[in-house]
Amino acid sequence: MQRSTAAFVAPRPLARRSPRGPARRSRPVVPLAAGLLAVAAAVGVLALAALAALAGPAPWDAWRFSLVLALVVLVAESRPVTRRAGGRGEPLPVSWGFLVALVALGPLSLALLVRAVPTAVRHLRRGSGPQVVVVAVGTSLVGVLVCGVVLDVLLGAPAADGPALRDPTDWPSVLVAGAAGLIAQGLAHSASRRVVVRSPRRLVRAGSASGLLLTLAVLASAPVVVVSAEGGPWLLLLVCVPLSVMLVSAAVARRHERRALVDDLTGLPNRDALLAATARLLRAGAAPAPAPGLLVVDLDHFKDVNDTLGHPVGDVLLREVAGRLTAQVPADAVVARLGGDEFGLLVPDGLQAEGLALAVVEEMSRPLRVGDLQVLLPASVGVALAPQHGTSAPSLLRSADVALYQAKQVRGRACTYAGRRDVNSIERLRLLGDLGRAVDRGELFVRYQPQVDPATDAVVGAEALVRWRHPELGPVGPDRFIPLAERSGLVAGVTAVVLDRALADAARWHAAGFAPSVSVNLSARLLTDHDLPGLVAEVLRRHRVAASALVLEITETGIVSDPERARAVVRRLRALGCSVAVDDYGTGQASLTYLTDLEVDELKIDRSFVTGMIQDRARAVIVRSTVQMARELGLRVVAEGVTDAPTQRALAALGCHTAQGEHVGGPMSADAVLDLLRRRDPRAAPLPVPVSPRTE
Repeated sequence: MQRSTAAFVAPRPLARRSPRGPARRSRPVVPLAAGLLAVAAAVGVLALAALAALAGPAPWDAWRFSLVLALVVLVAESRPVTRRAGGRGEPLPVSWGFLVALVALGPLSLALLVRAVPTAVRHLRRGSGPQVVVVAVGTSLVGVLVCGVVLDVLLGAPAADGPALRDPTDWPSVLVAGAAGLIAQGLAHSASRRVVVRSPRRLVRAGSASGLLLTLAVLASAPVVVVSAEGGPWLLLLVCVPLSVMLVSAAVARRHERRALVDDLTGLPNRDALLAATARLLRAGAAPAPAPGLLVVDLDHFKDVNDTLGHPVGDVLLREVAGRLTAQVPADAVVARLGGDEFGLLVPDGLQAEGLALAVVEEMSRPLRVGDLQVLLPASVGVALAPQHGTSAPSLLRSADVALYQAKQVRGRACTYAGRRDVNSIERLRLLGDLGRAVDRGELFVRYQPQVDPATDAVVGAEALVRWRHPELGPVGPDRFIPLAERSGLVAGVTAVVLDRALADAARWHAAGFAPSVSVNLSARLLTDHDLPGLVAEVLRRHRVAASALVLEITETGIVSDPERARAVVRRLRALGCSVAVDDYGTGQASLTYLTDLEVDELKIDRSFVTGMIQDRARAVIVRSTVQMARELGLRVVAEGVTDAPTQRALAALGCHTAQGEHVGGPMSADAVLDLLRRRDPRAAPLPVPVSPRTE
């Protein structure tokens, strides 16, 4: 594992979890059996209550309303709507109006029973321990008890006596009692989570608009339910129908709210949810409390995996990565998917952030398994800490992105935002944002470096070099924006601009009676693009330039990255009539086998060998052997980096076909190339023909 050069504080030790992600909890058999027994007991209690009511002095008339309400509450509480997906969060008060009505009609013991039993069943089925079950049941009863007490005080009569609420003046008392009970239940639930159960605070929450509407509607329905219940079961049924429609609508609205904050593929929170959680932590931060930290995790080479194995496999890998990250973070952290192969980690205690970053890099250095296939997807991590690296959620995320850019300079490492040292990175991010607009606005232009026959000094070609004139920053060198284009996927647009401009200028040269070739560099990424030959053919047709006048230069590293796909693309390009050159030969790792398999036409010797070959015997030997090898293979040879006349003469003596460099001419405009053609030779020199080993 490569450590970041940034100064890391000593991280707090993190609890190690299973590397395969969070284990799925299976439902134990004993709690399920206990839950079934509890349900049977509840039904039995209701049956005994009904029999007791029928046997009493005031049989069915006094109890029928309460039993119907109890049945409705029991059904609603057995499968409650929750604040989070999956039924594992805090239940929403969908049955609260019926429960308040049951408290008002009495007896209070029946309301407590139908409230406690479903709560106990839910937690027993989850496999919760005895302490959690007792606390959950206790907190669920607090609201009912408070509601009953407040109703007794406001109405001046025990709720168990079943007061008649036909008088509308009593309705506000029911509303106040229901609201008080609901507030008390919420406070008790919050206290139990933080003090007794010690559950971490939730940072990602669903929207509260529909939840508030639902709560108000349920509270408002309580007096109506009481009056309807006293009017008979059929009247109660008429109330239940519109109320059910309202509850379903509210549940659908909450589902949409949750989905707006959840990534569909992984089930993790999305970028908006992460920013909202970060903003809440920053607002809630106080001096004694730890400040949060934000991490941005990016998978290296994920695009290559997607292109090679397909998007379905890529989706499986992303879900596996999500599981690994979830297993790595502390219990109170948030793991989110920002989009593509980027993930965000929010840690409430920023002192854990840098240690977590190193743990993530180490974890992602292990292969991921998809079926029988093992895939290595190392990760780069950028870290930003509040408040020194940002006091708002967007600024903190931007600082983490800048740190990630630094980390990706050396794949598979973690880096913390370095303040002033990252000014260049911020400028690069700005350039990246402006580069896409530059392609559309015509800010890119082309300069040409002439190529000559070293023996006759006749101009035989020109290499197209892209340049950028930024409207505010002025000229931007290719060494600053080409790497950005390579990493961001904008290189296809840049190449299309260069190809179009170069062939348009070549058409002008040819119309003037000259026939130099024009060379255009291809990115290694484009060498695996099956649409490239079609693009080249279309531009050639548009400018009416013969394909034999176009030389497409590819680098050795591009050849090595995916030889099979490169072979197919190169074969189609040559079938158009274009020439293909291997650029910067000698600086990569390609073997001679690739030169024969790809059937290239031209070999460009890198300037690092040509410059100084007169004084350095080793360089001279390398250049001489390369020229001899290329001629034996029937390839044209171009020598870059010719800085003086003796070097040009030495290349001519070795049989090199073409030379370029400062001595031949620096980058110039298309008009300057045309003037050079006219000065050197009134007629264009023909393109050197490769010498076959059989005819030499």
